[in-house]
Amino acid sequence: MTRHATRLRRLALPFVGAIALTVALVAPAAPASAAGAVPKGDPYLLYTASISASGSGTGYSSYINVHDAHNNAYSFGIQSDKGSPESKGKPRYIWERVQNGKFTYGYLGPATNKLTPIGMRWYKNDVATMIVNHKTIGTLKLNLDGRLFFNAEANARLNGDVVHSTVQNTRITVGDRKGQIGLNGKWDTSFSFHGLKATQTNKPRIQGASFKIDGRVAGLPRGGNWDTEQVSGIAMIAQKW
Repeated sequence: MTRHATRLRRLALPFVGAIALTVALVAPAAPASAAGAVPKGDPYLLYTASISASGSGTGYSSYINVHDAHNNAYSFGIQSDKGSPESKGKPRYIWERVQNGKFTYGYLGPATNKLTPIGMRWYKNDVATMIVNHKTIGTLKLNLDGRLFFNAEANARLNGDVVHSTVQNTRITVGDRKGQIGLNGKWDTSFSFHGLKATQTNKPRIQGASFKIDGRVAGLPRGGNWDTEQVSGIAMIAQKW
């Protein structure tokens, strides 16, 4: 059963060559199951990878992410958060969604910190799915517009917290019209915030790219955490357009 909540969160949504956007606190939205059955036919987007997340301190996470240039985003991954009354520091699968700048998230079932194959699909009738061990475990209503961008990402919660994440064998199929199918350029690992850094371990691979994302959080202001600041290491690549 999906558990659902809202919170103040700053989520990385880079434009082409731009930096993160600030996301506002919003009212509750429908839980992940509200999107209904998985549509028939091929999705517009399929993003798969094997991820792991370990570390120390109060919280750390590992995600795959898709976003557009219009304040819409969707992340799926594994999070451990001692500050969460839902997870109490135990690893859980978690989805995060931004729609028109409004952020919601929800926990799914227990996860493991060990390497796990996960994925997401998105269909043009605004249905997204969550995949674990090659099986669909949930659906979500999601709108995306225009060109899409993809992250491999890890986060940690407070100053002094440490994350060791891997996002391995990333595979992305996207697009349905000539000139917009597939990926453009190379993975960009320059998005580094508060001590966390993504490194590609098998350059120059595009499909099948793998990353380690590590670091110890430093430089957060008093009272700051991953709910109020961008605390992440990110590798990103864009759709052809």
